[in-house]
Amino acid sequence: MTIPRGRPYRHDMSESSEKSKLKRRHHTVPRLLLRRFADGQRIMRVPLDGGERRLVGIADVTVQRDFYSMLDENGQLDDTVEDMLAELEGKAAKVIREITDGAWPLPVAERAVLAEWMAAQYARIPAARKARNEMADHLGKVMIAMGGKPEIRRRLEETSTEPVSDEQVDALWDELTDFDGYYAEMSVNEHMASMGQSMRTACEVFMARSWGLIKFEHRTLLIPDHPVTLVRADDAPRFRGVGIGNAAGILMPIDRRVAIIMASPGHDDFIERPNTKLAKELNQRFADNARRELFHHPDDNPLDGVELPPVRDREMMISQSPEGFLLSDRPARGSG
Repeated sequence: MTIPRGRPYRHDMSESSEKSKLKRRHHTVPRLLLRRFADGQRIMRVPLDGGERRLVGIADVTVQRDFYSMLDENGQLDDTVEDMLAELEGKAAKVIREITDGAWPLPVAERAVLAEWMAAQYARIPAARKARNEMADHLGKVMIAMGGKPEIRRRLEETSTEPVSDEQVDALWDELTDFDGYYAEMSVNEHMASMGQSMRTACEVFMARSWGLIKFEHRTLLIPDHPVTLVRADDAPRFRGVGIGNAAGILMPIDRRVAIIMASPGHDDFIERPNTKLAKELNQRFADNARRELFHHPDDNPLDGVELPPVRDREMMISQSPEGFLLSDRPARGSG
């Protein structure tokens, strides 16, 4: 899926018509997936902040306004990405029905459709955007700290028609080095471009792995607000991050009784024998991957024996703060 760079989408529509048809409520977990865990249009929501568990409509969960809306050249909202995700969802729905009806392993074409759709679930989540924002904020502040006052002066002189005073440099320096006083974020257009690249990479990785099908008859699964779960290798150091490239396994529930595991490359696709222990392990891993909430079918009890994690507010752990790079004692003028 190629993400457009903010181009106008509906050239043949008037502005009023475009605004009236623009999709503003975006699901970060697709309704296709939520329906697989729902009783009709209702699903059980389990918040991680200790709030009440209750039945909610799938139309109203994991919704964020304009989450995938870019800005076109005229500064107008463009919901092209939401349309592209919906189109991909329609293709994946057919493949998921085939799997639940007994098809496995998948033919290459269907496997590619599902790989792209699962790659979208990996790339479209709020955690991916939050991680990119956290990295952009940290790197931006590190660059400010390392540049010192000379870099502040240079930036001011680039845009000023008057001589830049030491007082101006000091004032901006004090403002920008109050690192706790502001948070820098990438634009939505930048996020969408990054999401497209992440999807392409994830799809290639997913296609290269061997796929296993886990299908339960008596046990049921839950689904977290971030459905693609990475399994850390047992021998991997705790300080090293886990990504789709070095994960020992990649898990995703696609139905209340069906999950896919992507194992190491080089093996044929397989069927994993289901049992109660495996169901509990999967549900614990899915729960641990949730950030704020998880969901399950109203008639199921997949949380039996599962310990709920706390709300996760950060995606990256960075050992060196921007303050550690401060060069405030560098001269404010010239190179001397």
